[in-house]
Amino acid sequence: MTERPLVKQDSFPSLRSQKPSLANAIPDFPWKIPLFQISLHFSAATPNPTHLRSPEVAPSEFLFRPYVVTHSDRASSPSSTTAFLAVGFCFELMMEVQDHNEHTQEKKMLPPPVGIFQTREELLKHVRDFALTQGYMVSIKDSSKDRYVTIACDRGGIYRERLKTGENMRQRKTASRLTNCPFEVVGKKDDDLWTLTIKIGEHNHEPSTDVSDHPSCRRFTEEELLMIREMTAAGKRPRQILKALRQQNPNLVSDSRNVYNVKAKIRRDSLSGKKVESSSSSSAVVNGCPSEVSPPQQMVQQGVAMTGSPHVHMESKAVSDTKVLAAELCHYLYTLGWVSGAGGSITLRVHDDSVPRPAQLIVMAPSGVQNERMVPEDIYLLSSDGFVLSRPLLKPYAHKAPKCTDCAPLFMKVYEMCNAGAVIHSHAMESCLVTMINSFSKEFRITHMEMIKGIQGHGYHDELVVPIIENTAHERELLESLTEAIRAYPKTTAVLVRNHGVFIWGDTWAECYHYLFDAAIKLHQLGLDWSTPSHGPIHNVNGVWGCSGNFRRALKTGPLSLDYTIEPSQVSLGCSLCPRRNIRVVLFEHCVLLDIEGTTTPVAFVTDVLFPYAHDNVGKHLAATYDSEETQNDINLLRPQIQNDLEHGVTDAVPIPPDYVGKELVIASLVANVEAMIRADRKVTALKQLQGHIWRTGFQSNELVGVVFDDVAEALERWHSSGIKVYIYSSGSRESQQLLFSNSNYGDLKKYLCGFFDTTVGSKKEACSYLEILQTVGVDRPGDMLFVTDVFLEAVAAKAAGLEVVISVRPGNGPLPANHGFRTIQSLLEI
Repeated sequence: MTERPLVKQDSFPSLRSQKPSLANAIPDFPWKIPLFQISLHFSAATPNPTHLRSPEVAPSEFLFRPYVVTHSDRASSPSSTTAFLAVGFCFELMMEVQDHNEHTQEKKMLPPPVGIFQTREELLKHVRDFALTQGYMVSIKDSSKDRYVTIACDRGGIYRERLKTGENMRQRKTASRLTNCPFEVVGKKDDDLWTLTIKIGEHNHEPSTDVSDHPSCRRFTEEELLMIREMTAAGKRPRQILKALRQQNPNLVSDSRNVYNVKAKIRRDSLSGKKVESSSSSSAVVNGCPSEVSPPQQMVQQGVAMTGSPHVHMESKAVSDTKVLAAELCHYLYTLGWVSGAGGSITLRVHDDSVPRPAQLIVMAPSGVQNERMVPEDIYLLSSDGFVLSRPLLKPYAHKAPKCTDCAPLFMKVYEMCNAGAVIHSHAMESCLVTMINSFSKEFRITHMEMIKGIQGHGYHDELVVPIIENTAHERELLESLTEAIRAYPKTTAVLVRNHGVFIWGDTWAECYHYLFDAAIKLHQLGLDWSTPSHGPIHNVNGVWGCSGNFRRALKTGPLSLDYTIEPSQVSLGCSLCPRRNIRVVLFEHCVLLDIEGTTTPVAFVTDVLFPYAHDNVGKHLAATYDSEETQNDINLLRPQIQNDLEHGVTDAVPIPPDYVGKELVIASLVANVEAMIRADRKVTALKQLQGHIWRTGFQSNELVGVVFDDVAEALERWHSSGIKVYIYSSGSRESQQLLFSNSNYGDLKKYLCGFFDTTVGSKKEACSYLEILQTVGVDRPGDMLFVTDVFLEAVAAKAAGLEVVISVRPGNGPLPANHGFRTIQSLLEI
């Protein structure tokens, strides 16, 4: 027998503490023998235990597990039992130590491999990507952009209690993640290359099991931010941008919220002039003043990456020609009186057919330069997102330092919201006077003037509506009200500023608004109403139109006009005898609001012609136009409506799958939902908008012809010649309303109508919807509007809003409640 020492005496104190339990388990074992002798003696048959030498770990980490030996297993001598237990004990020690080493090895977080990198961004990406694979995150601790960067574990440092303690004081409810982790690596720049070294490569915490929710995982790289800026300038939506980012980086964990945040930051920085970490600009507009940034080595202009010097493109012929045009227009507008001295301004996009308009460069007139003396060298050049790329040189004494126009934030907002090609800010006298005629008016309205045709989206018979906002002490303070006006009037291409001037925009600098403002003032001087089709005498009659009586002049809140109000006691009301019913129907309103279904058009035409056409062609329409912006807007409007239907358990509503599953599945689910909505005659905006687009195809191909009752055309013509304004309010979209009256069985009846309203103003069974219409058309007295409908609940709502109401009784209409209390007519000629 040989003896080989393995461990020293008392190396396993835990073994002694377990002796009582072991004595009970193995009563025949010679426990009185010193423990070190048990571990030092082996029989000759025991394998060589040299591989069981004690590892260099603390004795307290050893675990002793007793081996229960049965009578048949035990040897007859204590020495053999001793050897058996010693082997088992040492084997167990070996296994525990091995497991401990493997566990420690698995959890160890390694520092990133050192190396040399071309750019600082490349070094940062290398460290961040490697850290994520190891279960820890890093952040920049200290840096000098062109010299060094120190990167530390994001759990470094210690939490400092900054909140006051005491009664009624807010206390921290969660533990701090900070562990004062010492991990730190350093990147230094030397000869245009960045070298990574490890300062402290150890951590004092366990790896994170899930790092996907950590902000550093959702941080976009410089290339991804650049891509977001490009796609934003090209008009792409966040979901489209996110899809492109994931195609480039399949492991991207950012979602659309992060893209929205980046877009919002770009927009804020563009308008406020804050510096943005981007390689695409040299300075930014700060309330009209440029903020300097060092020139970039790489920039993005007009939606594409351009390496090398930016001055090559900034000095192109297109840019110089546009600057010349801007200077010439300043001279021209000065001679017209639209800009005076340094007042007013103009901005133009640099036209290039190969570049989308949202990504085109922008030239902008300066502030403080006399418009009649403007030269191309005075013009600023901006990027598509509002960063100043070139500015005028400082001129000798007597000339002020160059400064971009104070209207710059407003111009950029118009470019962003309206995709304009040019914007003019005019101080013309006529643009001020039309806002002064009625100091309470919120709109300027004019109709039946030839020059209206020169304004995008309008014709001779249309009513032009221009919102009016209140003036402020500084032009830049108009930004919020200008934004609200554009949102409230999406069709407008101008906004008047009371006692100040007007902002006008469009595809080009040509405009017709000043002519119309001047015409309205001259008509007003002649006592004629420019807001009515006939341009007759200004009057708002409480009796009949055109009657005689004693008038008193009164300013009216609402659209721009002066009204002459008749004293009721001195006026004989006009009336007509109803041919079918021996009653008199008196018209004392100043405008009429008509329903369509059951009032101007048979119910059967809507239910038996229009609805089936939309039902049968919805799939065909979606398949043919799926990729168009209009249809995508329709789908985006349907998605929340369908989701709301699902949440409320609406019958036949089915979920809409996401876009990435393929348009065939998306279209199939949309068709199922739309067909179910049509069958249920749902009065929801999302459905009505899509139906209008489907019906447009039918009207344009002459598959559909609008049908109206025989009396409608004559009544509309009569009211039009009398100067009475007529509006339409229907659950169908405004476009579908216009299509029906433009392509009716009596020809084009749209020319007799002044406006159209749909459920975007609200439900027809809610009084607030009619109040909104009154405010929109500028009627300050609800009783001055007559509403004609076939639906009792709609009549109740309109009456609650103060309108005069009559109910149309037509063939095919639904029954009315007994004693409903409303006047009824069977023909519009009875009015």
